[in-house]
Amino acid sequence: MFKNDSLSIFIRLCLSVVGTSIIALGIVFFRLSSLGIDPATAADIGISNTFNWYLGNYQLIFNVILFLTICIFDRSQFGIGTLINMSLPGYIVGYLTPILSRIIFHTFSKSSILEIIILFVFGMVLFSLGISLYTSVNLGVSPYDAVALSFEKKVGLVID
Repeated sequence: MFKNDSLSIFIRLCLSVVGTSIIALGIVFFRLSSLGIDPATAADIGISNTFNWYLGNYQLIFNVILFLTICIFDRSQFGIGTLINMSLPGYIVGYLTPILSRIIFHTFSKSSILEIIILFVFGMVLFSLGISLYTSVNLGVSPYDAVALSFEKKVGLVID
């Protein structure tokens, strides 16, 4: 599907960074809506808050540990996109959440269910767009996503 020339790889890398950044922006809007986020990010935020660590630092350390563990069993899931996805989102979410919170809640009151739903739906659109960009370039999956894929490959069970 993709060529392996330098220009194609550069474009795919750029799309991977853009997709990962859009995923992170979607997560910020999920957080601002207070309606929930994906379980992995919720755990990362909760643990980083408990230990008073910056989200990006915690998420990077956790992903490196998970990455090294998965490498023992199955390296085929990983690529340069893995490094992008395991390092960028936590820092982007940690940086943009307070900034966008001030901007959005200066405009929105957060007391209206309609405003909350708008924030959540906008987050879902961004998150979905980011996932589609990130996965379509086929440069590797995040360590968290590789757990299920590697388990399925080694055990032979289909996980849906």
